[in-house]
Amino acid sequence: MMTLQHHQKDAQPGYESPAWLSAPPMRYQDGYVWFLLFASLDIILTWYILRKGGTEVNPLAKLVIERWDLAGAIAFKFSIVLFVVVTCEIVGRHKDHVGRRLTGVAIAMSAFPVVWSLTLLALHGFLIHTQPQL
Repeated sequence: MMTLQHHQKDAQPGYESPAWLSAPPMRYQDGYVWFLLFASLDIILTWYILRKGGTEVNPLAKLVIERWDLAGAIAFKFSIVLFVVVTCEIVGRHKDHVGRRLTGVAIAMSAFPVVWSLTLLALHGFLIHTQPQL
């Protein structure tokens, strides 16, 4: 079982920092930035598509959106993001290569709906707004 170590600052005698500040750094920070970017884009594009008359295909996400609207969608998405990041950190501290691979899979899975949404928007002409011709 892992415990947080309490470190005392050498530069300031008698100074003790709270234990939570001495947590080890995150292992896959660069990957988490990409994961968070794609998760955010997924929410933005999903909301744009829904406002244009599209539908949510994920039944669980659809239920959340129907009950709690945009705030629920954001809370749902970022609770998943938090779960994945914590899982990657826990796994990575025991087996680095598995944690790194899990982070890569999370990024790919998060990027897929973004690419799909952009494809749908491009196919249906939602990306380019043209003035109606008279």
